[in-house]
This record gives sequence, structure tokens and C-alpha cells, in this order.
Amino acid sequence: MHLLETFALSTGTKIDKPYILEKFFPLGLKGDYITFQPFGKMESRKYEYWNEVTNILYPILNANNINIVQLGGPEEQNLDKCVPMNGQTTFNQMAYIINRGALHLGVDSLGVHVASGFGKKIVGLYCNMYTQNSRPYWSDDEDVILLEADRKGNKPTFSGQESPKTINTIFPETIAESVCKLLGIEFNYPYKTLYIGENF
Repeated sequence: MHLLETFALSTGTKIDKPYILEKFFPLGLKGDYITFQPFGKMESRKYEYWNEVTNILYPILNANNINIVQLGGPEEQNLDKCVPMNGQTTFNQMAYIINRGALHLGVDSLGVHVASGFGKKIVGLYCNMYTQNSRPYWSDDEDVILLEADRKGNKPTFSGQESPKTINTIFPETIAESVCKLLGIEFNYPYKTLYIGENF
């Protein structure tokens, strides 16, 4: 059962599509863009190979006149090949930016659910809880690719701290390929990750 359904059941309320107030934000970009919220509040959801992902994606998206707009908090590091908007928007301005993007990429956090409310294409990373409990609730299946960590048959930890972090078992090229698939862009990347982990 999705968390939203659990809340509705316990409070006796009805689930409806959310209304999200947007406020204009001038990006000033040429061409299209995808939105990217790489970090969540939980340490276990902080994927360590985002720079590898953006370096794979950049030449492919750039050839198609598509930018990568990074969203998030002001304390979060700026990642390679991104237009840094982290810490520069209010919630409502972030919603405005997400609604006008071609796709949203990120971990299971606020941006994924805002994008779902707008019916956007989504590539999401899931690790410390079951994907079906927190998936983008208002999205159609064909519009989302949800990548789940390899837990080697174990149940999720449901923990804000993991050691080692299971989210890091998701390969960077798998994330990049998923973005291209939803955008309808050919993905030609000649390398494959053979090993990922503590000694990567």
C-alpha cells in the first residue's frame, strides 16, 4: 500500500490530485531542459555517482539542445554540467520550473512527487524503502522509470543511514539510459560499469 493511501485510510480522507501553486521564475535558458533534484534529506538517499551520470548525459542532451537544471537546497554541492538553481528558488518557483521541464530526474524526495502531480516524465532512484510504497502516485506507468537499489534479496532498511549505501548499487549508465529512453533519444554509450562500491 502506498504511504498516501495509508494516510488517507487512517484519517478518513479522500485522495485527489494536488493543486500546486506555481510562481514565475526566469531561467533564461535557450532550448529545453530536464529538472534534476539529486539529494534528499536522508543520508541513505544521497547517491555518490551523480557526476558520472551528468557527464554521461551532458553530450547527449546538449546535442539535442536540452539543459540539466539542478534543484535543491543551498547547502548542496553543484554537480558537473548542470545549471545550478539549488538554493535559488522558493517551493512555488521550483514547481514552476518542474512543470515546464521535459522530465524530472532525482531520488525519492519532494521533486519526484511534485513532478508526478504535474504528470511529468520521471526517472527516480529508490533505496531504503519499497518502491511501491512511495512511487510517484499520480503518474502513468509509461511515464516513469523507477530504479531500485540491489539489496541482494534483503528487505529495505527503512533507515536514514546505511553502510554501505544500497543506492550506490545503481549504475550511472543505467540512470542516463533511462532518461534518454523517456525522452525518446538514442543512447549510445560504449562503456559498462563492471564494479561499483567502496573501492570504485
